[in-house]
Amino acid sequence: MPAASDPAEIVMPATADRRPLIGIVGSGIAGLRAADAILKCEVDARIVVFGDEAHRTYNRPGLTKKRYPLSGALEKTIAEDVRVKGADNDAVTWRLGIRVETADLGDRILRLSTGETFEYDRLVIASGIRPRTSARGDGECELHTHRTLRGLGDARYIHHRLQAGEKVTIVGAGFVACELASLAKEYGCEVLVLEALRRGPFESVLGERVAMTLGRWLAQQGVTFLTGDSARKFLCEAKPSNPEPASDRSLFIEAIGSVPNVEWLHGNGLDLSDGVRVDEYMRVSPWENVFAAGDIARYPDPWAAGNLTRMEFWKNAIDTGDLAGRSVAASLGHGSVTSRIGYFPSMTTEVLGLRIQIAGDPKTSDSMEIVCGDLDRPDQGVLVAYLREGAMIGAAYLDKGARFNSAYIKLLRSLRER
Repeated sequence: MPAASDPAEIVMPATADRRPLIGIVGSGIAGLRAADAILKCEVDARIVVFGDEAHRTYNRPGLTKKRYPLSGALEKTIAEDVRVKGADNDAVTWRLGIRVETADLGDRILRLSTGETFEYDRLVIASGIRPRTSARGDGECELHTHRTLRGLGDARYIHHRLQAGEKVTIVGAGFVACELASLAKEYGCEVLVLEALRRGPFESVLGERVAMTLGRWLAQQGVTFLTGDSARKFLCEAKPSNPEPASDRSLFIEAIGSVPNVEWLHGNGLDLSDGVRVDEYMRVSPWENVFAAGDIARYPDPWAAGNLTRMEFWKNAIDTGDLAGRSVAASLGHGSVTSRIGYFPSMTTEVLGLRIQIAGDPKTSDSMEIVCGDLDRPDQGVLVAYLREGAMIGAAYLDKGARFNSAYIKLLRSLRER
């Protein structure tokens, strides 16, 4: 591409193709599903997907779920393992390794990290989230190499370090943190987990009693789990990256939540207080040609009338991506979208052999009941119902087997019918 004095003036090549041009910012599963939905609606349009990673869509949750053998091609091995069906779709144009720096929604223009501008007819915002950090990014302190885990490159580095069986410190006690702790123990590492703000894992979702049960489970499986002031003593901040990091620094992973990637949207009059606010059809007000999906979309909560919610689960990205794509198609005259978002929250993880299933909206409950089992023996199965004003709104099931699976399925049916 020829040089230009003002990179913002470099425009993507003109084309005689007058079909509508649809831009999708984000190459994750929400962006892919939006593109797929548009294609299934047989919209005669050009679709361009922008992604700041060099990889097509892959299964991000899979980055923490499997131990890999020693290999000189670890990143390739992981990439193959987390491939997503449909990501090889060449019916869309993939612009990978490119960031969208800013957007002018009024003029329908994106400004790219390459210096190009991209003019669209419809836009899907699926730029997702990034790890929250207390330090100044990946770097070094006297004792540690600080890292976060979001992409394939992060996974390759962290798995490589864990394969050495060295000591690892993990800050946080959410899903990523607990799965990393489990993975590190599988690799034979000495594991320290620090949770300075809460009493145990998943407390913000499952409440203090279940969180303390899970904290005890970590300790019983050989993880050093510290909370409160005991955890704060081991926290530290990274300095800017050292070009020659010391080989004896242990791994220090922060998994303390996420931040929606909305900065590129500033200045467009959007509600960006927690992701991008959309309506029940994934439309971004006041721009009738802009839609959002995935981790970044904050939509009317079908479980709590009058409230908004933003979900960071894989199935949510699939469902909202599909709905956003169908809404784009409808805006171009291809059918109508009659079904609003009706996402049923459910997720499953495994921590040190303990399978944890969560459904509904337990975080907004005001009480809980033990339906089956004993919180002191989670490996023998414990089923918990979460209530709000006496009505069940969520459930959690902890077990190393499937002792109460039929009872859990019965609870799920009750939740879906509410």
